[in-house]
Amino acid sequence: MNRANDNKSDNMDDARDRRADSVRFGDLDDDNDGLAGNQANKGMLTDAVADKLGGSRRQAARILDAVLDSITDLLNDKGRVAVKGFGTFERKIRKGRAYKHPVTGKSIDVADKLTILFKPSKNLIDATTCESNDSKGSNGKNDEPAALFRA
Repeated sequence: MNRANDNKSDNMDDARDRRADSVRFGDLDDDNDGLAGNQANKGMLTDAVADKLGGSRRQAARILDAVLDSITDLLNDKGRVAVKGFGTFERKIRKGRAYKHPVTGKSIDVADKLTILFKPSKNLIDATTCESNDSKGSNGKNDEPAALFRA
């Protein structure tokens, strides 16, 4: 009976270790790409800012927080924030609508919802195009937006 409990606890420890590895926040140079494989997180962005500025990670985190807080405040005040060469953040109200519930068939009203839209600039799209997409065009230019920004 003890042996069965030991195997069960070992299996739980293995599962816990695998789960911890899968959500580990990796460094930029690490082989583990973070949460979703191709997704960066705020810590990685902080490290990149610190590397660009040549300062400390703490200083870069404070700068990044200040920028993000400023964008949030300006969206609240102005409703739109345009960063030349990067893109435009815009506060919009998505209109409410009525739809039918697929199971019951009842009509359900959905209220208006505040949402934030981001439209990337052409410079950002061009800077993030994949090299494999560049080989498609005959003159080296690609009119298709980057896969990152496709809807």
